[in-house]
Amino acid sequence: MADFALTSQLVGSYAKPPWIADHERAYALDESWWRIPPEHLESAKNDATLLAIRDQERAGLDIITDGEQRRQSFTAYFFRLHGIDTTRWGPRIDRTSRDIAGFVERRAPTTRTALFPNSGPSVTGPISWAGPISVDDLHFLRRTTRRLTKVMVAGPATLATRLSDQYYGDLAKLMFAIADALNHEVKALEAAGADLIQLDEPEIHFSLSLVRGAATEAIDRALHGVRARTAVHVCYGYARTTTTKRVNPKYAEALALIAASRADEISLEYEQPGHQPDVLAHCGNKAVILGLLNNAPDAPVETVDHIIGRARAALAVVPAERLRLAPDCGMWFLPREQAFRKISALALAARALRNERGME
Repeated sequence: MADFALTSQLVGSYAKPPWIADHERAYALDESWWRIPPEHLESAKNDATLLAIRDQERAGLDIITDGEQRRQSFTAYFFRLHGIDTTRWGPRIDRTSRDIAGFVERRAPTTRTALFPNSGPSVTGPISWAGPISVDDLHFLRRTTRRLTKVMVAGPATLATRLSDQYYGDLAKLMFAIADALNHEVKALEAAGADLIQLDEPEIHFSLSLVRGAATEAIDRALHGVRARTAVHVCYGYARTTTTKRVNPKYAEALALIAASRADEISLEYEQPGHQPDVLAHCGNKAVILGLLNNAPDAPVETVDHIIGRARAALAVVPAERLRLAPDCGMWFLPREQAFRKISALALAARALRNERGME
């Protein structure tokens, strides 16, 4: 099992209970996302994390995350780098989702003030690592499960495009500075015992035309000197915030940019847009964490046979030793019962595929 072949895992987040978080406030700028009073919030986050871990174990997933129960936003969680002033907001780079226009139709934010509209926290000085951000989360996870563990870090391209740069004056320079700072975080997670460390990089797809010249080097800098297993996740965005996803021809280029990096694995969205195995050729010789669960709120729970069929077709391009099974993206907004049924089917499908090949 240590080689990860045909294992099952989350992309990162798992269903966040409505008793801890108000999903209608997901993009609020204040603390109104949390329903728990401040004096009880840490205890509540621990409880929610325990539920997420135990659900993954009960479902039979092979690699376990903490479900990102402590994070309101996967990016804002990593704004704790020196040089980022979260009290001062300014205009951010004009991205306007130009690279996914026509292929992803978004819903309007559910709150009046979106967390990432056309502005972001200000970069006011040199970016540097201020100390561990998610290491304590990993310690909690490793104390709680005996299975392989996975942790997620927002990637340099994604962080850079969601900030207001008032210091570097150049997107590539900002991406590289963030990557160098994140390298310390990744190495701290490696030292703490993470089995798989994933950079979340949706902006390599959303903002491809802006980041293509620097994306691969930024990933390499963030992962420089890291010996732990590493992955990069790139997707079409949360299904909660979109009404439609269609296959985008630019997605293949985004995959190729990651394939040229030092990352070991690529985590990609596959099921909801309706990708076919041909897109996997753009992953080069990387291992593929294949998104086989459609996370749209109204999508049915996939059958085990459906997941197996999609995975078998992918095996025509990616050999079994380089294929893993996962949802398309994060599952934080799904009802817990629905999310559990989906990951249970995923785990059963992975186990069946391993049994077929005598890998159990």
